[in-house]
Amino acid sequence: MGEPIDDTQWPLVTVRWSGVMTDAALNGFLVQMDSWLDRGEPFGLLLDARGAQGLSPEQRARLLGHMKERATLTAKLLFQAMVIDNLIQRTLFYGINLIFPNPFPSKVFADPAAAHAWLASELGLAVPER
Repeated sequence: MGEPIDDTQWPLVTVRWSGVMTDAALNGFLVQMDSWLDRGEPFGLLLDARGAQGLSPEQRARLLGHMKERATLTAKLLFQAMVIDNLIQRTLFYGINLIFPNPFPSKVFADPAAAHAWLASELGLAVPER
C-alpha cells in the first residue's frame, strides 16, 4: 500500500487506501485519526481511495462506530474530501451522504488535486497554483 498516511502538510492530511484494506491498516488509521482529533485543531482529511476494494462488513461497522463515538469532535474539527475513481462508487458515496449526512463537511471527488484544493479553501489556506 506504500506510505498510506501523510500528515507532514498539517492541517492537510492525506490517507491513501488502495487494494484490500486489512484490519491492522484500518485500526492504525483509527488510532491516527484519534491523535489528530486530540490536537483540537481543524484539519482536512483527503481520503484517496482510488483502486481500493472497499471495506468488509465488519470493517464498515467498526468505522461507523468510531465515527459515531467522535461525532461531536469531528463536527467541530474535520473537513473530509474523498477521492474515488469509480463513477458508480462515487455516486453511491454521494447518495449515502445525502441520506445519512456526516456531522462534518464532506465531498467526493474524482481527482486528488481538486479534493486538495477544496480542503485548502475550506480551511482558509492558500491554494497552490498549478
